[in-house]
Amino acid sequence: MDIKDITQNIGYCGLVCKLCHEADKCAGCKSENNCCGRHLSENGCFQFDCCVKNGINGCWECEDGPCDKDMFSEHHDVRNRTFVKVAKNEGIEKLAEYVLKNQKNGIMYGWNKDYDNLGNEKAVIDLLHNGLNSKYAK
Repeated sequence: MDIKDITQNIGYCGLVCKLCHEADKCAGCKSENNCCGRHLSENGCFQFDCCVKNGINGCWECEDGPCDKDMFSEHHDVRNRTFVKVAKNEGIEKLAEYVLKNQKNGIMYGWNKDYDNLGNEKAVIDLLHNGLNSKYAK
């Protein structure tokens, strides 16, 4: 796995589909084999629908993104919203670089893993940027 693999498999909402706990059976939300639970839910996925409608690769390309809807609402962990902000401010390749480097150093991405439940965007950014040197590294 390399930066290109990660970059090509970041979902519209900032989820890293390549490292998702469902990756063994789902090729990500941009694939024909999209089995993301949010996408398949009764209401669908706002981020997926909005990005497809607007012809963009992800919320980081949206002038107003990230918004406060669905995956970015206050009812969700701040990880996705923060990943989109990092991609918007530093580039999608840089986000992929951070995630891959940290993954190789044991900072795990995925549902209920190291980037989750940190409580605020600053903590997620610190962990992305500083990896094992972050005070948020477990």
